[in-house]
Amino acid sequence: MLRHIVLLTFKTGATEQQREAWRHAAESICETSPEVLSFTLGTNVGSGPNHHDTALVADFEDMESFRRYIEGSAHKAYVENYARHIVDKIAAVQHWT
Repeated sequence: MLRHIVLLTFKTGATEQQREAWRHAAESICETSPEVLSFTLGTNVGSGPNHHDTALVADFEDMESFRRYIEGSAHKAYVENYARHIVDKIAAVQHWT
């Protein structure tokens, strides 16, 4: 199984309404994409100079299913319509479990 971990920091000034719309879109794409086996999404409860605002962890069967997800029209629409507007920084890693 391939695990995809994404850490996001929102832009200064991103409103709570924008964050909620982003969260809903992220949950929706994970719930409806056949490639996503399972996922968790959470808001950071810590603080520190190197912390991010939120994390998404999604599991995929293999690299091919992950690539289909990332390159698919639903993910591209999510990035263009939601993430691009409020995400300032992103860090991601994929690893085998």
